[in-house]
Amino acid sequence: FFFQAEDGIRDTSVTGVQTCALPISGRWRTDGGEDDSAPARGVEALIRAVTYLSVAAWPGLTPHRLTAYRRARDLFDLMLGGLAPALGVAVDTLTAEIDLAGGRERIRAIAVVPENATPLPAVLVTNGLEGTVQELLLPLIRYRDRGLAVVCMEMPGTYLHREPLTPESIAAYAGVLDLVEADPRIDASRLAMVGFSFGATWSARTAAAEPRISAAVCNGGLYHRSFGARAAWGMPEIMLDALAHTTGATNPLDLLRRLRALSVRDRFAAIEQPLLVINGDADTLASTRDSQDLAAAAPRSELLLYPGDDHCAMDHYREWLDHTVDWLAGRLDGVADT
Repeated sequence: FFFQAEDGIRDTSVTGVQTCALPISGRWRTDGGEDDSAPARGVEALIRAVTYLSVAAWPGLTPHRLTAYRRARDLFDLMLGGLAPALGVAVDTLTAEIDLAGGRERIRAIAVVPENATPLPAVLVTNGLEGTVQELLLPLIRYRDRGLAVVCMEMPGTYLHREPLTPESIAAYAGVLDLVEADPRIDASRLAMVGFSFGATWSARTAAAEPRISAAVCNGGLYHRSFGARAAWGMPEIMLDALAHTTGATNPLDLLRRLRALSVRDRFAAIEQPLLVINGDADTLASTRDSQDLAAAAPRSELLLYPGDDHCAMDHYREWLDHTVDWLAGRLDGVADT
Protein backbone atom coordinates (compact mmCIF):
# COMPACT_ATOMS: atom_id res chain seq x y z
CA PHE A 1 0.00 0.00 0.00
CA PHE A 2 1.06 3.58 -0.37
CA PHE A 3 0.18 7.12 0.62
CA GLN A 4 -1.37 9.07 -2.22
CA ALA A 5 -0.98 12.81 -1.72
CA GLU A 6 -3.64 15.01 -3.23
CA ASP A 7 -2.89 17.63 -5.85
CA GLY A 8 -1.41 21.00 -4.97
CA ILE A 9 -3.38 23.43 -2.88
CA ARG A 10 -3.59 27.18 -2.61
CA ASP A 11 -3.72 28.65 0.84
CA THR A 12 -4.56 32.22 -0.10
CA SER A 13 -7.33 32.19 2.49
CA VAL A 14 -4.68 31.97 5.20
CA THR A 15 -1.94 34.28 3.90
CA GLY A 16 -3.73 36.48 1.37
CA VAL A 17 -1.21 35.48 -1.31
CA GLN A 18 -0.16 32.33 -3.10
CA THR A 19 2.43 30.52 -0.98
CA CYS A 20 4.30 27.29 -1.46
CA ALA A 21 2.80 25.15 1.31
CA LEU A 22 2.76 21.59 0.00
CA PRO A 23 -0.39 19.49 0.30
CA ILE A 24 -0.52 17.15 3.25
CA SER A 25 -4.09 15.90 3.04
CA GLY A 26 -4.49 12.61 1.26
CA ARG A 27 -6.00 9.17 0.84
CA TRP A 28 -4.71 5.80 1.89
CA ARG A 29 -4.75 3.48 -1.09
CA THR A 30 -3.91 -0.10 -2.01
CA ASP A 31 -2.99 -1.42 -5.44
CA GLY A 32 -6.66 -2.23 -5.90
CA GLY A 33 -7.89 1.28 -5.12
CA GLU A 34 -8.85 3.25 -2.04
CA ASP A 35 -8.64 1.31 1.23
CA ASP A 36 -11.72 1.83 3.40
CA SER A 37 -10.58 -0.41 6.25
CA ALA A 38 -10.53 0.81 9.84
CA PRO A 39 -6.70 1.17 9.90
CA ALA A 40 -6.80 3.16 6.67
CA ARG A 41 -9.50 5.47 8.04
CA GLY A 42 -7.38 5.91 11.15
CA VAL A 43 -4.39 7.00 9.08
CA GLU A 44 -6.57 9.46 7.16
CA ALA A 45 -7.84 10.91 10.43
CA LEU A 46 -4.30 11.36 11.69
CA ILE A 47 -3.29 13.09 8.46
CA ARG A 48 -6.25 15.46 8.74
CA ALA A 49 -5.33 16.25 12.33
CA VAL A 50 -1.74 17.04 11.28
CA THR A 51 -3.10 19.22 8.47
CA TYR A 52 -5.40 21.26 10.72
CA LEU A 53 -2.75 21.66 13.41
CA SER A 54 -0.18 22.77 10.82
CA VAL A 55 -2.56 25.43 9.51
CA ALA A 56 -3.22 26.58 13.08
CA ALA A 57 0.53 26.76 13.75
CA TRP A 58 1.46 29.24 11.03
CA PRO A 59 3.27 31.60 11.29
CA GLY A 60 4.32 30.48 14.76
CA LEU A 61 4.44 33.93 16.34
CA THR A 62 2.43 33.19 19.50
CA PRO A 63 2.55 30.54 22.25
CA HIS A 64 -0.74 28.99 21.10
CA ARG A 65 0.49 28.66 17.51
CA LEU A 66 3.71 27.08 18.70
CA THR A 67 1.68 24.64 20.78
CA ALA A 68 -0.21 23.66 17.63
CA TYR A 69 3.13 23.27 15.84
CA ARG A 70 4.47 20.92 18.53
CA ARG A 71 1.29 18.84 18.46
CA ALA A 72 1.41 18.52 14.67
CA ARG A 73 5.09 17.57 14.77
CA ASP A 74 4.67 15.02 17.56
CA LEU A 75 1.58 13.45 15.99
CA PHE A 76 3.34 13.23 12.64
CA ASP A 77 6.43 11.62 14.19
CA LEU A 78 4.25 9.05 15.93
CA MET A 79 2.30 8.27 12.76
CA LEU A 80 5.31 8.03 10.47
CA GLY A 81 7.24 5.88 12.93
CA GLY A 82 4.31 3.48 13.16
CA LEU A 83 3.89 3.26 9.40
CA ALA A 84 7.59 2.95 8.57
CA PRO A 85 7.82 -0.89 8.61
CA ALA A 86 4.81 -1.24 6.31
CA LEU A 87 6.17 1.44 4.00
CA GLY A 88 9.55 -0.27 3.78
CA VAL A 89 11.51 2.69 5.12
CA ALA A 90 13.59 3.60 8.14
CA VAL A 91 12.76 6.92 9.82
CA ASP A 92 15.42 8.73 11.85
CA THR A 93 15.52 12.05 13.67
CA LEU A 94 18.76 13.95 13.06
CA THR A 95 19.96 16.73 15.37
CA ALA A 96 22.78 19.08 14.47
CA GLU A 97 24.24 21.47 17.06
CA ILE A 98 25.70 24.57 15.45
CA ASP A 99 27.29 27.73 16.80
CA LEU A 100 25.92 31.03 15.50
CA ALA A 101 26.71 34.62 16.45
CA GLY A 102 23.75 34.75 18.82
CA GLY A 103 24.41 31.42 20.47
CA ARG A 104 24.11 27.69 19.98
CA GLU A 105 21.26 26.44 17.81
CA ARG A 106 19.77 22.96 17.56
CA ILE A 107 18.68 21.96 14.05
CA ARG A 108 16.26 19.09 13.68
CA ALA A 109 15.74 17.05 10.52
CA ILE A 110 13.86 13.86 9.63
CA ALA A 111 15.47 11.26 7.38
CA VAL A 112 13.42 8.68 5.48
CA VAL A 113 15.68 5.98 4.04
CA PRO A 114 14.29 3.15 1.86
CA GLU A 115 15.19 -0.27 3.17
CA ASN A 116 16.79 -1.61 0.01
CA ALA A 117 20.26 -1.74 -1.50
CA THR A 118 22.66 0.75 0.04
CA PRO A 119 24.47 3.08 -0.11
CA LEU A 120 21.79 5.35 -1.55
CA PRO A 121 21.86 8.90 -2.90
CA ALA A 122 20.22 11.42 -0.57
CA VAL A 123 18.26 14.64 -1.08
CA LEU A 124 18.16 17.39 1.54
CA VAL A 125 14.81 19.23 1.28
CA THR A 126 13.94 22.54 2.93
CA ASN A 127 11.05 24.98 2.77
CA GLY A 128 10.34 28.58 3.61
CA LEU A 129 8.31 30.74 5.98
CA GLU A 130 5.14 28.67 5.90
CA GLY A 131 6.56 25.16 5.66
CA THR A 132 7.04 22.32 8.12
CA VAL A 133 8.79 18.96 7.88
CA GLN A 134 5.48 17.11 7.74
CA GLU A 135 4.33 19.19 4.77
CA LEU A 136 7.53 18.25 2.97
CA LEU A 137 7.63 14.56 3.79
CA LEU A 138 4.06 13.36 3.32
CA PRO A 139 3.82 14.21 -0.41
CA LEU A 140 7.30 12.73 -0.96
CA ILE A 141 6.54 9.34 0.61
CA ARG A 142 4.90 8.16 -2.60
CA TYR A 143 8.35 8.30 -4.28
CA ARG A 144 10.08 6.02 -1.78
CA ASP A 145 10.59 3.28 -4.42
CA ARG A 146 12.80 5.58 -6.49
CA GLY A 147 15.93 4.74 -4.54
CA LEU A 148 16.45 8.15 -2.96
CA ALA A 149 16.84 8.85 0.74
CA VAL A 150 15.04 12.06 1.74
CA VAL A 151 16.10 14.35 4.60
CA CYS A 152 13.74 17.21 5.44
CA MET A 153 14.43 20.24 7.62
CA GLU A 154 12.72 23.55 8.29
CA MET A 155 14.35 26.84 7.42
CA PRO A 156 16.35 28.44 10.25
CA GLY A 157 14.55 31.29 11.98
CA THR A 158 11.11 29.66 11.76
CA TYR A 159 8.99 28.08 14.48
CA LEU A 160 11.13 26.76 17.37
CA HIS A 161 14.50 27.98 16.09
CA ARG A 162 15.89 30.54 18.51
CA GLU A 163 18.35 32.38 16.28
CA PRO A 164 17.24 34.68 13.44
CA LEU A 165 17.79 33.93 9.77
CA THR A 166 21.02 35.49 8.49
CA PRO A 167 23.60 34.60 5.83
CA GLU A 168 25.38 32.73 8.62
CA SER A 169 22.41 30.32 8.77
CA ILE A 170 24.00 28.31 5.98
CA ALA A 171 25.82 26.56 8.84
CA ALA A 172 22.53 24.84 9.68
CA TYR A 173 22.43 23.15 6.29
CA ALA A 174 26.12 22.28 6.47
CA GLY A 175 25.54 20.72 9.89
CA VAL A 176 22.75 18.49 8.60
CA LEU A 177 24.85 17.57 5.57
CA ASP A 178 27.60 16.47 7.95
CA LEU A 179 25.18 14.02 9.57
CA VAL A 180 23.90 12.74 6.24
CA GLU A 181 27.41 12.32 4.89
CA ALA A 182 28.40 10.24 7.94
CA ASP A 183 25.47 7.81 7.55
CA PRO A 184 26.77 4.47 6.22
CA ARG A 185 23.50 3.94 4.32
CA ILE A 186 24.16 7.07 2.25
CA ASP A 187 26.52 7.50 -0.70
CA ALA A 188 28.17 10.80 0.22
CA SER A 189 29.24 11.35 -3.38
CA ARG A 190 25.57 11.58 -4.46
CA LEU A 191 23.95 14.33 -2.41
CA ALA A 192 21.42 16.84 -3.74
CA MET A 193 19.37 19.68 -2.30
CA VAL A 194 15.86 20.92 -3.02
CA GLY A 195 14.34 24.17 -1.77
CA PHE A 196 10.81 25.52 -2.01
CA SER A 197 9.95 29.23 -1.77
CA PHE A 198 12.34 30.91 0.71
CA GLY A 199 13.96 27.49 1.08
CA ALA A 200 15.06 27.77 -2.55
CA THR A 201 17.20 30.73 -1.50
CA TRP A 202 19.09 28.25 0.65
CA SER A 203 19.31 25.45 -1.89
CA ALA A 204 20.92 28.02 -4.23
CA ARG A 205 23.25 29.44 -1.56
CA THR A 206 24.24 25.99 -0.31
CA ALA A 207 24.90 24.67 -3.82
CA ALA A 208 27.19 27.65 -4.45
CA ALA A 209 29.13 27.02 -1.24
CA GLU A 210 29.07 23.23 -0.86
CA PRO A 211 31.07 20.94 -3.16
CA ARG A 212 29.25 18.03 -1.50
CA ILE A 213 26.07 18.98 -3.38
CA SER A 214 25.97 17.20 -6.76
CA ALA A 215 22.68 18.70 -8.01
CA ALA A 216 20.14 21.24 -6.80
CA VAL A 217 16.53 22.27 -7.38
CA CYS A 218 15.21 25.77 -6.63
CA ASN A 219 11.44 26.28 -6.81
CA GLY A 220 9.91 29.71 -6.27
CA GLY A 221 12.99 31.19 -4.67
CA LEU A 222 13.75 34.70 -3.49
CA TYR A 223 17.26 35.49 -4.68
CA HIS A 224 17.74 39.26 -5.08
CA ARG A 225 14.92 41.27 -6.70
CA SER A 226 12.43 39.82 -4.21
CA PHE A 227 14.34 41.43 -1.34
CA GLY A 228 13.86 45.01 -2.56
CA ALA A 229 11.42 47.57 -1.17
CA ARG A 230 9.26 47.36 -4.30
CA ALA A 231 8.70 43.64 -3.75
CA ALA A 232 7.19 44.29 -0.31
CA TRP A 233 4.63 46.77 -1.63
CA GLY A 234 1.16 45.31 -1.12
CA MET A 235 2.41 42.24 0.74
CA PRO A 236 -0.08 41.12 3.45
CA GLU A 237 0.78 42.17 6.98
CA ILE A 238 0.94 38.56 8.18
CA MET A 239 3.72 37.85 5.68
CA LEU A 240 5.67 40.96 6.70
CA ASP A 241 5.29 40.02 10.36
CA ALA A 242 6.54 36.50 9.62
CA LEU A 243 9.54 37.88 7.72
CA ALA A 244 10.37 40.27 10.56
CA HIS A 245 10.13 37.50 13.14
CA THR A 246 12.24 35.10 11.08
CA THR A 247 15.00 37.62 10.39
CA GLY A 248 14.88 39.31 13.81
CA ALA A 249 14.03 42.71 12.29
CA THR A 250 12.81 45.44 14.64
CA ASN A 251 11.30 47.86 12.10
CA PRO A 252 10.58 48.07 8.34
CA LEU A 253 13.96 49.60 7.46
CA ASP A 254 15.76 46.97 9.51
CA LEU A 255 13.73 44.26 7.74
CA LEU A 256 14.73 45.63 4.34
CA ARG A 257 18.39 45.71 5.38
CA ARG A 258 18.30 42.15 6.70
CA LEU A 259 16.54 40.82 3.61
CA ARG A 260 19.01 42.50 1.26
CA ALA A 261 21.83 40.79 3.16
CA LEU A 262 20.30 37.45 2.10
CA SER A 263 20.72 38.17 -1.62
CA VAL A 264 22.49 35.38 -3.49
CA ARG A 265 22.85 37.17 -6.84
CA ASP A 266 26.61 37.41 -6.48
CA ARG A 267 26.76 33.61 -6.05
CA PHE A 268 24.74 32.58 -9.11
CA ALA A 269 27.76 31.87 -11.29
CA ALA A 270 29.35 29.80 -8.51
CA ILE A 271 26.61 27.17 -8.80
CA GLU A 272 28.48 24.77 -11.02
CA GLN A 273 26.30 21.72 -10.34
CA PRO A 274 23.29 20.76 -12.48
CA LEU A 275 20.51 23.11 -11.38
CA LEU A 276 16.76 22.92 -12.01
CA VAL A 277 14.92 26.24 -11.52
CA ILE A 278 11.10 26.10 -11.27
CA ASN A 279 8.38 28.70 -10.80
CA GLY A 280 5.20 30.10 -12.21
CA ASP A 281 5.65 33.02 -14.60
CA ALA A 282 3.06 35.09 -12.70
CA ASP A 283 4.48 34.84 -9.19
CA THR A 284 2.72 37.29 -6.86
CA LEU A 285 4.90 36.61 -3.80
CA ALA A 286 8.44 36.50 -5.22
CA SER A 287 9.78 38.05 -8.40
CA THR A 288 9.66 35.62 -11.32
CA ARG A 289 12.63 37.53 -12.72
CA ASP A 290 14.66 36.17 -9.80
CA SER A 291 14.16 32.66 -11.18
CA GLN A 292 15.01 33.82 -14.69
CA ASP A 293 18.15 35.62 -13.51
CA LEU A 294 19.35 32.56 -11.59
CA ALA A 295 18.80 30.25 -14.56
CA ALA A 296 20.56 32.67 -16.89
CA ALA A 297 23.65 33.01 -14.67
CA ALA A 298 24.18 29.46 -13.39
CA PRO A 299 26.22 27.65 -16.07
CA ARG A 300 24.43 24.26 -15.91
CA SER A 301 20.88 25.34 -15.20
CA GLU A 302 17.49 24.40 -16.64
CA LEU A 303 14.50 26.74 -16.30
CA LEU A 304 10.95 25.41 -15.98
CA LEU A 305 8.40 28.24 -15.90
CA TYR A 306 4.68 27.44 -15.97
CA PRO A 307 2.65 30.03 -17.92
CA GLY A 308 -0.01 31.81 -15.89
CA ASP A 309 0.90 30.04 -12.66
CA ASP A 310 1.72 31.69 -9.35
CA HIS A 311 4.31 31.18 -6.61
CA CYS A 312 6.04 27.77 -6.84
CA ALA A 313 3.70 26.86 -9.75
CA MET A 314 1.30 25.20 -7.34
CA ASP A 315 -1.39 24.72 -10.02
CA HIS A 316 1.09 22.30 -11.62
CA TYR A 317 2.20 20.77 -8.34
CA ARG A 318 1.97 17.10 -9.31
CA GLU A 319 3.61 17.73 -12.69
CA TRP A 320 6.68 19.51 -11.37
CA LEU A 321 7.04 17.20 -8.37
CA ASP A 322 7.12 14.15 -10.64
CA HIS A 323 9.59 15.94 -12.91
CA THR A 324 11.77 16.96 -9.96
CA VAL A 325 12.06 13.38 -8.69
CA ASP A 326 12.82 12.10 -12.21
CA TRP A 327 15.39 14.84 -12.72
CA LEU A 328 17.12 14.13 -9.40
CA ALA A 329 17.12 10.37 -9.95
CA GLY A 330 18.77 10.92 -13.33
CA ARG A 331 21.42 13.29 -11.98
CA LEU A 332 22.15 11.04 -8.99
CA ASP A 333 21.92 7.74 -10.87
CA GLY A 334 18.76 6.77 -9.01
CA VAL A 335 16.61 3.82 -9.97
CA ALA A 336 14.64 3.92 -13.17
CA ASP A 337 10.94 4.73 -13.32
CA THR A 338 8.81 2.18 -11.48
